[in-house]
Amino acid sequence: MTHKIITLTREYGSGGRLIAKKVAEKLNIAFYDNELIDETAKQLGIDIDTIRKVADKKSSSFAYSINTTPALLPINDQVYTTQAKIIKHLADQEDCIIVNGCANYILDDYPQVLKIFVHAPLESRIQRVENEYHEQHQDTKKYVLKKDKNRKNYYNYYTTNTWGNLKDYDLCINSDMGLDNIADLIVQVYQSGSLWRKEEGKS
Repeated sequence: MTHKIITLTREYGSGGRLIAKKVAEKLNIAFYDNELIDETAKQLGIDIDTIRKVADKKSSSFAYSINTTPALLPINDQVYTTQAKIIKHLADQEDCIIVNGCANYILDDYPQVLKIFVHAPLESRIQRVENEYHEQHQDTKKYVLKKDKNRKNYYNYYTTNTWGNLKDYDLCINSDMGLDNIADLIVQVYQSGSLWRKEEGKS
């Protein structure tokens, strides 16, 4: 049985994760976000804080590995590879929504995946970070732009796509439309089945 999956990529501060949770509740499907990091840490035998620090950072010549054995992949690469396996496993098990920047690429060959990209004007994202996320930063604008840059670099490094490229997504939505409105729209598209590809050999 092929499960129906939603992947959600988002600009930082756009409220994408909040939208995903609303969609999961409305559709009564599983929601995965931080659980991916927790399971990755478990499988790699590395503490969660370490995983979180590298989860959106690409590997580099200076990246360290979990021990001194040079043959091992840098920890960043191990995290990506392990998360990709977990994401595919989840997609094989149940209908769900996965909040992960690379999930749309990882599941590109799956027949029933609705790929969402959530964005918003910079000022709106700054306000959300300060007023809804209640995060305190010396320079919120600089922090938001840095988070976006990390996500973009990570995605472009580990995939052959380009982060934020409209053609790689089924829906690209400005969250200034309202989080509830967007959640309702995603639910409507999901339930309509208009974007689901037919399994090979089946009608």
